[in-house]
Amino acid sequence: MKMQKKQRAAEIAIQKIADQEGVPIEYVRKQIQIAMLNGLSSTDPKVKAFWDSVPREGEIPTPEELITYIAQKVITDLPINRRSS
Repeated sequence: MKMQKKQRAAEIAIQKIADQEGVPIEYVRKQIQIAMLNGLSSTDPKVKAFWDSVPREGEIPTPEELITYIAQKVITDLPINRRSS
């Protein structure tokens, strides 16, 4: 249930971008996919490590999976959420 809520939040984010830019949702998704494919094909070890860390159901993450992962990473990495060692 929690993952469905996050997935829905990512879908809403894509919808908002489409609305703001005055373009179809599929155009926004396609642009994100193009950017993702550029990143996924990188030979840079740090970039490869990032993409390897993105959870996905298929071989390539969906735009929604990427948005969900990045949003969670931002929240987790906030200083207020970090524990002192």
